[in-house]
Amino acid sequence: MRRRTCALVAAALLACPLALAETRGTAPAGGGLPELVVNVDLAGGMVEADGARVPIALDRRQLPAETEVVVEPIAIGLGKHVLHVRVPSKDGSSGIAWEGIFAGGRAAPIFAGVTGLVDGDPGERTGKMVQTVANGPTSFVLVGDVREDLSLCGQRLTLLDPLALYPASLALRPATVQRLGSEQLRGAQKLVATDKGQGASAALARLLVARGSSVAGSRGAELTDGDLQTAWFERRPGAGQGEFVVMAAPPDVPIAKMQVVVAPPDAKASSGAAPRTFYVVTSTRTFEVTLPEDGWQKPGESYEIAFPEPIEASCVGLVLDTAYAHGLAHPDVGIAELVAYSEFDGPGASLGEVAQKLSSDRGIAAMEVLERASDGSLSALEATFDGLDPAGMARAIDVAAAHERCEEAAPLLARGLCRQGEASRKAREKLERCKGAAPALATIVRQVASERACIAPTLAALAPDEAVDPIADAMASTPEADADTRAVLRRALSVALNAAQPGRLAQLLSDARRSITARLEVMRAAGPDIVEAPAESEAVVRELLGASPPVRARYLVLGPLEALAHAGDAAAAARVAKAVVSDSEWVVRARAAGAAAGVPQASAALVAAARDPAPRVREAALQSLAASRSPEAIPVAKAVLSEDGWSFVRAQAVAVLANAPSTPDVDRALGRALRDLSVGVRGATVAALGRRRSLAYRDGVRERLDDGNEDAEVRAAAAGALGGMCDARSTDRLTELARGLGVPGTSEEDQQVALGALGGLANLQPRDLRDRLAPLLAASAPPFARTAAERALSSPAGCR
Repeated sequence: MRRRTCALVAAALLACPLALAETRGTAPAGGGLPELVVNVDLAGGMVEADGARVPIALDRRQLPAETEVVVEPIAIGLGKHVLHVRVPSKDGSSGIAWEGIFAGGRAAPIFAGVTGLVDGDPGERTGKMVQTVANGPTSFVLVGDVREDLSLCGQRLTLLDPLALYPASLALRPATVQRLGSEQLRGAQKLVATDKGQGASAALARLLVARGSSVAGSRGAELTDGDLQTAWFERRPGAGQGEFVVMAAPPDVPIAKMQVVVAPPDAKASSGAAPRTFYVVTSTRTFEVTLPEDGWQKPGESYEIAFPEPIEASCVGLVLDTAYAHGLAHPDVGIAELVAYSEFDGPGASLGEVAQKLSSDRGIAAMEVLERASDGSLSALEATFDGLDPAGMARAIDVAAAHERCEEAAPLLARGLCRQGEASRKAREKLERCKGAAPALATIVRQVASERACIAPTLAALAPDEAVDPIADAMASTPEADADTRAVLRRALSVALNAAQPGRLAQLLSDARRSITARLEVMRAAGPDIVEAPAESEAVVRELLGASPPVRARYLVLGPLEALAHAGDAAAAARVAKAVVSDSEWVVRARAAGAAAGVPQASAALVAAARDPAPRVREAALQSLAASRSPEAIPVAKAVLSEDGWSFVRAQAVAVLANAPSTPDVDRALGRALRDLSVGVRGATVAALGRRRSLAYRDGVRERLDDGNEDAEVRAAAAGALGGMCDARSTDRLTELARGLGVPGTSEEDQQVALGALGGLANLQPRDLRDRLAPLLAASAPPFARTAAERALSSPAGCR
């Protein structure tokens, strides 16, 4: 086979029909070659060719059955034959095989090795491939490289850098070969391009992006880079037939037409050659395109390819065929640019019009066009965003998120953050990864009051140090009436301060340019972290409480003072104690009483506040005293329990006494409360007596349990209290009540009492508890009753 003959191969890379599976084959003598006999010895892992033994370079465990082996003679021209041996791996789906090409009279194989994708990581694997191409009565034998990440659209693997077996020399030498398969060639639809004049028309978006080329060292980027001065050349023997560029395209965007510029505007006629015909291929379609003239003779001229109907594909390939060679054996065929146009392209078309389509049934196509458009897509989206429906807004955010510079897309992403649904979620996910968006977000937090609440949390998480000042400024300018926004800003500032550099809180509190109310908001946002700036906090408090501070300020400052007091700040503790007894407004005194819980310096103030004229203050003081178990609180709690007219105050007095040491006078005070007029007080009292194991009052507790007119909540508490008292004499009565839990038709109130009784039994844990609960454990019992009974059985005994 002469070099020129192989270079002019126009047939597809069509593998010849395989011979029947056989481990032995013969190539007849001819063309000066003797007969060749080849035998595949799978047991020995060898191929025997005229006495020579060639190892099969596959793991022995991967050798196939003999029926899978192929030994086929191939006529290659000049009367010569070679034998092609293929031993596939046992895992046939991998495509890996050992292959060899043998010729008579040659001691070594022309080619021998493992073929298929054998090297590299998944997605980037490489290897070798052997192909035969029918050429009438003979065939071309080709060997070349394959890459997992580079193949023509519609082909699993495509031969790269092909070497052809020349019959004259029996050598593998570089050749130019058409890579399209016979089916693709037969099914190609013929199109003729039309001259459209100088330069390609501007497209709304760059729809084609070269991702690989058959030319070594070239990705084919010159073909789709938008620069007419650059050109892709095939640089192969012959006219470059079969050389290709593979391009990515948006699969949901119908491409109606393309324009091709063959020669750069300033190209010299001798610097390249133009294709006469070439193919545009997708995974399912092939078009044979004919150029009407030698484009290299008209630098900068564009030619339009109009498709019969728009094509939709994620893969588009350009494959060279014939060329205007002008008698040259090896013209260097090149193309400057290939531009695709979507259905949105047309006279006067704009990205703004495309953006409006985001809410239509062509929304996905519009989105993909905008993603591939120039920077003008962001301004188009900003102008149309508010008029889009939720789905359109989500697609607009997808476009913004795909923008190369996220900081430039930040204003639009921020607008999406303040919407509902997918737009907000997608915007947040992108912004949280975009450090450069912080300045834009900070500006919005400061200047756009309506969007502060949705932007501040993301800003705080993204860039804590940069978020502190803008959020603090926003809190200062947000009206007090907008409580929801202020609450969000405080939480965001708390997050930012917690992650920011040390000292940021002190800086804010000591900044005299901020109003005193703004610094109070900063203190509230700091929460427990206020202890990191005690001196600055004290200065703010002094200024705030200096001259007739409003009620709101006196109330709100108690939050930071509470944190400081619990951290041991004596000045803060004194201020809290003073507010408990001295503030003119009961709401402030009540808040101070709550803040004083667990503050030793405020114990006396709380005892005094238990006699405050305002019932809510008395309630808060007793609640804090109950938590601190203050001995001084016992006398006042007994007095309150017997004298106070407000039931919620008396209930807090019960809580104080419940934690008091076990003494007869405390138990007597609680015993009298068993007949309190308030359900809440009676319920709290029976629970307290049970917790204190005050057996002297078990009869009174039983009375509450068995009183049919008593509230179910009190009766349930009494049942549990008898168990807490370890009153074994109540075991049968509690059993009787507990069994009602599994009886159909039991009222909701009786079920509540039954559960209380079951809790009492769980504490008592009599030895025969399982027998007592047998009705509740039966398969016929309601599931909730069985669950409650099993839980009671597994509870630890409280009375043994």
